[in-house]
Amino acid sequence: MSNSVKSNYEESLSPQLHMALADVLSDDTKPPTISVNDAIKSFSGGKTMISVEEGVSESAMHGIVGVGRGWEPPRLITFCDEDARPGYNSMKAHEYQDSAAILEAKVNVLAALIHHARHCTAYTGAGISTASGINDYASKAKQSIATGSGALDRKKSKGSRLDTSPTYSHFVLASMHRAGLLSHWVQQNHDGLPQKAGYPQSELNEIHGSWFDPSNPVVPMSGSLREDLLERLHHECNKTDLCLAIGTSLCGMNADSIVEVTAKNALFLRRRKVGLGSVIIGIQRTAMDNLATLRIFAKIDDVMALLAQKLSLDVPTLGYVPSIPRNCIVDGQHNIFRVPYLPNGAPSQQRLRSQTEKPVINWDLSVGARVKLTAGPGKGFEGEIISTPDTEVSLEMNKSYSVRFPCTREGENLGKGLKVYRFGIWWIEAACNGSLTLLPLVNVK
Repeated sequence: MSNSVKSNYEESLSPQLHMALADVLSDDTKPPTISVNDAIKSFSGGKTMISVEEGVSESAMHGIVGVGRGWEPPRLITFCDEDARPGYNSMKAHEYQDSAAILEAKVNVLAALIHHARHCTAYTGAGISTASGINDYASKAKQSIATGSGALDRKKSKGSRLDTSPTYSHFVLASMHRAGLLSHWVQQNHDGLPQKAGYPQSELNEIHGSWFDPSNPVVPMSGSLREDLLERLHHECNKTDLCLAIGTSLCGMNADSIVEVTAKNALFLRRRKVGLGSVIIGIQRTAMDNLATLRIFAKIDDVMALLAQKLSLDVPTLGYVPSIPRNCIVDGQHNIFRVPYLPNGAPSQQRLRSQTEKPVINWDLSVGARVKLTAGPGKGFEGEIISTPDTEVSLEMNKSYSVRFPCTREGENLGKGLKVYRFGIWWIEAACNGSLTLLPLVNVK
């Protein structure tokens, strides 16, 4: 690294980021480098990012920490000259991958950042779920390595997308949380795969809606975010010192702010110079790449598998199995639960003078029970439980309740007709341990 480039590079970093990088970017652990002029030749005549798209900076290819290190450009895997997200602040749908040597060097940096983080938040988009068989919006090429003919290790979609299983990356993030390395997860997807991988509902913000929560239906493209979830996003934005943006196009959605603010907090664009910034992981370019502390171009499961090794994580992949205390089950009836909440769904914050425990309610989710939504566009809508997990035939982690409500999604059909919604079984465990800020639905007296 030249002295001038190194000086500018160091001035742009926060003290916390300097400490993290000292673990991996010392002279003794110098990552493999290559002359940028020779980069194209290194791929036996193959094309790289700088030969396909003009004016791409080193920071856009590798992140701020890669500037001046001579890391070779990402290799072009799939050419597609269409916009990844037409109508948004989108890049082209070309797909790139770092070489194996550079990928390992970058994941070494990523592991160091995670170890030094005080409050690490994951921000995930559709790209984390494509390997499970769920399609995304941004993969346009027929030979895409995410969803097309190039996706050789992708699971084939069978049956309902509601019964899809988590990817390895979901399991790694859940394991990171158990290890105390991941504090919060902002999920743009609706698929319930974080919970199926064992990630707790209470530390998840499904900002764009969920297939498994009738009080939080999928938000239309021109719709409104739930105010309480948006407030929580802003709260986490203020606490986060490292944001992992995984599989998201970062094309201008409101929730993208958590990536931008965290990045700017750590870099020279703001005077605060605090935190570790944002790491962006995915195979397509984004408009925020120049802000990233670290930019990794690779398939997400490949990155997360390597990261799990670097972090020495135990990553079980059996899927979620609920753990519900026996004393929370009412008289052996497996769908009625004692939970520390008030009849309106709010937590029981205060103890009654005559009791040593917080007041509880019997939360009846048996077939035929009448329920009411406590939040979302359908707040106050009444419905009925029509099936329970023990009446459905499916894998344990895919078990859920089915509830019939009037249409709960924002738009012209709101409140019209009757629709069947899933209610994830993981809500039960979260309610029993009192970790929810509000029950999504309550019984109607």
